[in-house]
Amino acid sequence: MFVYIMIVAIFFALYFVVPQKYSAIPCVLFVVALAAMSFYVQPNPTDDLARYFHMINQIEKGGYEGFREMIETNRFDFGSFPVCGYYFYFISLFKNPHYLPFFTILICYGCMILVIQKAASKFKVDKFYTMLALAFAISTYWYYDVCSGTRNGIAFTITVACAYYHLVERKNIVLCFIGYLLACGMHSSGIVLVGLVAVAWLSCNFGSRVVNVALVLSLAAGSALLGIFGDNSKSDFMKSLLGKTENALDNIGVGTQTNYFVNIATFVVCAIILFYGLPYIKKYITDINQRRFFRFYEVLLCFMLGTLLTSLLFARLARWVLPIMAAIVYMICMQMQKSRIDSGLIKITYDSKSVHAEKIRAMNKGIFSFFIFSYSVVHFFYDITGSSLIWLNLGIK
Repeated sequence: MFVYIMIVAIFFALYFVVPQKYSAIPCVLFVVALAAMSFYVQPNPTDDLARYFHMINQIEKGGYEGFREMIETNRFDFGSFPVCGYYFYFISLFKNPHYLPFFTILICYGCMILVIQKAASKFKVDKFYTMLALAFAISTYWYYDVCSGTRNGIAFTITVACAYYHLVERKNIVLCFIGYLLACGMHSSGIVLVGLVAVAWLSCNFGSRVVNVALVLSLAAGSALLGIFGDNSKSDFMKSLLGKTENALDNIGVGTQTNYFVNIATFVVCAIILFYGLPYIKKYITDINQRRFFRFYEVLLCFMLGTLLTSLLFARLARWVLPIMAAIVYMICMQMQKSRIDSGLIKITYDSKSVHAEKIRAMNKGIFSFFIFSYSVVHFFYDITGSSLIWLNLGIK
């Protein structure tokens, strides 16, 4: 625990003092440090990571021929999700299962930091707002859940990174679609998230109110059906999606535990971020593909309303997708607002003729940023006192 706190503290101290054009340096050091720490994680017997260590040991003993047999017989769901199987096989080549959390953290936190940094550069976001966005993302992104859950975290972060490069940067499009396929082959939840990207792409030009209402109603009904029929389903996809094949870190009474209510609080804060920033996105983001990326954030929040009845899926999205998306939306919208204020397009005096709603938002920009910072601090305190991070055992003597 102390090591994690020190890594986060040193990262933000370095990020604060290093000029923005060299901000990639503390980011790389931060990701490598977290990955190095995860190498020494000793999972509890009930954690998914302990089960994954066992899988990797079995793959190592059987070699490639034994691994191919696992895929053909769908052992460990490798036939249903072959990308996950080959990822585990790759780890087995190192002869040490502890490389699994190492590479998982490297991929997940690397994608998260990369996307936030790229977005900050693309939209010329000030260092202050970038730091607040990073603070929000890091504090609300569940470190030990990523270490233990592995498959969901990788599928989600790869999908978000590919969606950003595909829709905003418009670079490496072929690689982005390969990334989508890899995410779908890693875990069933990756299929869901890629589907939401597709919905956002298709629905961007539609009347958002109508589409959002339809999404909320249909997805709420769908998630209720998942809960009703999921226990009796023989589908590997359904079992994986609902967590029936996993020893979820908080799958006992997940709907009433404190950590689930914390996920709901994060969802509410992310919805507030959307409400605050949506007018800037609608008015000043003119590129259709960029609008589709922000539309993805809207679709995600609507989908999550429906998954409240399927609490494990809701928790996964709240812990591994919302932190990244909300951080990006927050810093870009705040930068748009700042640019308009600096250029004189928004005057925050009471007798100004600026658009009333925009003026009210601008007058409360400090309060809003303080609110985001405060929630980040409170959530970080929860991370080190009540989240799954309290089970982190590095096994260092």
